[in-house]
Amino acid sequence: MKVKGIVWVGTATDRFDETVRFFTEVMGLDVFHRRDDLSVLRLPGGEWIEVFGPGDPHYREFDRGLAVEFLVDDVAEARAELEAQGVEFLIENHGWGEYVWTHFRGPDGNVYGLTSGPYLSS
Repeated sequence: MKVKGIVWVGTATDRFDETVRFFTEVMGLDVFHRRDDLSVLRLPGGEWIEVFGPGDPHYREFDRGLAVEFLVDDVAEARAELEAQGVEFLIENHGWGEYVWTHFRGPDGNVYGLTSGPYLSS
């Protein structure tokens, strides 16, 4: 497995509206996608920050603060390599258009992920 970069950061917060306003109005990030209790912001390089509010179904996945996803060419292949090393995954692989991701808990107890997709081509 070759990690190509960190392209996604997720955070779950009870202060959803304030957090989204901070990223848009203070940090100057653009909203890429939004629905109730979920906002995806895009950085100039194509990386994403995803903010989950309490009403989003994925809110409880991120119970230890920020989560990051590492960009790989093939999520299924990279996952198989990590599982062979004893890494346990928290969710099945998910997808949205050309994007695929999955999450696992690292030895420090934090949530990490693998992802693929055209993040850096934006």
